[in-house]
Amino acid sequence: MFFMVFNRATDCPTPSLDEILSPLPRPFRSALLSMYNVESQLGSDGERHSIDRGTRISPEHGMWMYRLCREAKPKTTLEIGLAYGFSMVYFLAAIRENGLGHHTAVDPFQSHYHGIGWRQSRSLDASDCFRFIEEKSVSVLVHFADRGEMFEVIFIDGNHRFDDVLVDFTLSAELCPMGGCIILDDMWMPSIRMAVAFIRSNRKDFEELKTPVSNIAVFRRIGEDAREWHHYVEFFDIDKWRTIRRFTPTFLRRGAKAIVRFVRA
Repeated sequence: MFFMVFNRATDCPTPSLDEILSPLPRPFRSALLSMYNVESQLGSDGERHSIDRGTRISPEHGMWMYRLCREAKPKTTLEIGLAYGFSMVYFLAAIRENGLGHHTAVDPFQSHYHGIGWRQSRSLDASDCFRFIEEKSVSVLVHFADRGEMFEVIFIDGNHRFDDVLVDFTLSAELCPMGGCIILDDMWMPSIRMAVAFIRSNRKDFEELKTPVSNIAVFRRIGEDAREWHHYVEFFDIDKWRTIRRFTPTFLRRGAKAIVRFVRA
């Protein structure tokens, strides 16, 4: 029997998970369908383990990254945070279809996920194009810089504290070639939005790209970091500001502007 789900706002059929993932090669699509359906997964200990429904990227997000890699055909890609391996599967699928590329994943807490992400790479027969490093991102990214390694697409989805995200971006920027992209996940979190706000205001060597995926921010490197040693630009969460502005009465907004003009005068 065929069921079709409709979006109430547009009366357009919502594609099923299988339809969204249909462009992927079969083994990669099958692996993702199994994980999205919250089936138990094989760990590095050879046993099957249940997985957390909330620890994943959305199919729309994954397919966007897959298409980015299919179009850009990067030779090297990097992700910070492996977990169950959802994002890794999309990267490896693009590498398989492109016929070139090498992917690196960094995650010091893979044992917390029973080694499921690492084991997934083995089940997809990707050992020749995949490298896993079970260390903290700070030390690994510094080592990459010392060795002159570069990555054309970098996905940051590790520790979600504001300062850790900003450090991951700062170190990743040293590894990103001109025209390369850095993707930050989980824009629903205030810590991520504030880190993105800092990048928008202070890193003019990167331009933000618009995407159809609301939960990510994407920055493309367009120049050298030419800031002076004392450079600093104030930053704030623009999404939160828009919400505050929307629900603030007009007379209060006008009064605040008048006070600012008076103080500046």
